[in-house]
Amino acid sequence: MAVVENLIRRADGSEAKIVAREYFGAGLTRSVGVDVFRRANPTSQWTLCSDQPHPDWRSMSVDEYVRHGRSEMLQTVSVGEMLKTVTALNNPQGTFSGMSPEANAGMRYLPG
Repeated sequence: MAVVENLIRRADGSEAKIVAREYFGAGLTRSVGVDVFRRANPTSQWTLCSDQPHPDWRSMSVDEYVRHGRSEMLQTVSVGEMLKTVTALNNPQGTFSGMSPEANAGMRYLPG
């Protein structure tokens, strides 16, 4: 079971951490789980972000949904940031080739 962590530091001093884990189920079917954590500053405790949207998301306009209806996970990180982290699971050496050093900053491969 491989694990990739992506630590993202924001301009306001807050941090987000995306953790992608590889699982194998019955019949060795591969699954990937993604957790997102956030904290206000580097000395704060990490908080797990919910993946559930606002309870009234179906009745919201598109603008309201974008501002308030999306899950805490999607308000904290972008889909692209999550995809980058999940894609890194396919690279067991932990060298994220094809990405600039800036794009690799914060990525960490933890072999299972």
